[in-house]
Amino acid sequence: MRVDPSIAALRSDRAPQRQAQAAMEAAMNAWRAETDAANALGEFERFGEGAALEDCPSLEAIFTGQGQAEALMQALVRHFCAAIAANPLGHPPFRNSFDGRASTLQLAKSGRAQILLQSREPGHYDCPTASFSENLRYDAHLAGHAKGRIVRISGPREQVHFGEEEVALQGGARLAFDCMSEMLLVEEVETRLVTLRLLQSAERPQPVREYCRDTGRLIHQAAGTLASSRCELMVAMLGRMDRADAAPVLAQVARREGEDGLRWQAMRECLALDTAEGFAALCAVARDPNDSLSDTAGALRAQLVEQHPQLARLENA
Repeated sequence: MRVDPSIAALRSDRAPQRQAQAAMEAAMNAWRAETDAANALGEFERFGEGAALEDCPSLEAIFTGQGQAEALMQALVRHFCAAIAANPLGHPPFRNSFDGRASTLQLAKSGRAQILLQSREPGHYDCPTASFSENLRYDAHLAGHAKGRIVRISGPREQVHFGEEEVALQGGARLAFDCMSEMLLVEEVETRLVTLRLLQSAERPQPVREYCRDTGRLIHQAAGTLASSRCELMVAMLGRMDRADAAPVLAQVARREGEDGLRWQAMRECLALDTAEGFAALCAVARDPNDSLSDTAGALRAQLVEQHPQLARLENA
């Protein structure tokens, strides 16, 4: 395998890499210090605390007006092109991902808000499902041409009806979505589509829902926040480790206010680890008419008592 001399040199002297990264940090700071970027990022912090977009005029102008988003990204490119030209092995200090067809840079994150720079490569994109989350989303399309459709849902949570509107996507287009009930599917990209995106999540977001476009049936749910997702993973891990000593803690998680998916996962694991502890928590939730899980818990309680009549003694204890 051939290793370029400039890369091989880093094995014995890491100073050039540190200097390159310092140059990337300096480029980012210089961009953020420019007047337009500084004003927008200052308002972005308030937006991340829950402020409405119309209460953040500089930020609003970027995602609803013409020219401001493009100018902001031109300034970003100017700073980083100069830094990368001087430091070819430097990495821009933004979280990023690339799956071969779509790439994302997280330019800023504050509280419940994010600013993302995204691109999609030319080609056809199959979209058999549609996902919805409790976010507000604002898209400023900077360049490229693509065809897509706005998908809106109505009806009960488990089985929805779709309404679809075809839309042409190109530089200068500005779109806004309440992602609880509407989303954008990009189906055909003619030339690379580049988008600046602003997101604001709810304070306590509901689970993300994924529906089959052919049937409208709910096929998957996921935690609405990374924190809840991590907690669900930890709860599942305790169950797989057979940590019966964790049952009282899991019972508390199942009974307290919080995301339903996390609470129900904790309930299931608690029942598996300690039947008495878990069944007591299940009955407590089922008896509370104000609990969002009351009906589900009541149905499971009835099913378990039917299958295992001895559990009725625990309920009456």
